[in-house]
Amino acid sequence: MAERIREEYDPEEEIFDPEAVEQRRNEDEERRIQRRIRREIIRINSGEHDEELDQERRLMEEEEREREEQEQRAEKRRKSIVSQIFTGGILTSNGAVQYYRALIAIAVMCFISIFLTFMSLNADREYRQREEYATILRERAVLVEEQRYGISSKSEVERMLRERNIEMIDLSDKSRLIKR
Repeated sequence: MAERIREEYDPEEEIFDPEAVEQRRNEDEERRIQRRIRREIIRINSGEHDEELDQERRLMEEEEREREEQEQRAEKRRKSIVSQIFTGGILTSNGAVQYYRALIAIAVMCFISIFLTFMSLNADREYRQREEYATILRERAVLVEEQRYGISSKSEVERMLRERNIEMIDLSDKSRLIKR
């Protein structure tokens, strides 16, 4: 058993050299690349490569046909959108269903906007009515003040007293004061 351990022991393993390890990796990688190149050359020479190229061309042609068909379908859909709008079919189409929430939100915002517009117009109308009412009250106040002034003038007071046969006494005379 001691002999077996000595056989497996390699003194080079004890020394760690990163450059040597990297060099071994590069050499292994280069060998793998060379093997791949040889295999590819053998495959090309045997004709397998031509079959793969033909298969690739067929796949590309099929993909091209599918893309053209998709473009034609999309064009048909675009043309039929106008007819869908007029017939109402757009409401049940898959494309429109995902936009229903946004459309409902827009409709609600429009309704709120219209409601607020009417409320502001109504408030403006009420303000104008009150403004007109205040103007009328001011005019009446001026007329009543003129009447009161006219009634309180001395000549008007004397005329009213004469109509009622009341004698006016001048109190500027201090005769009514009680003297001590």
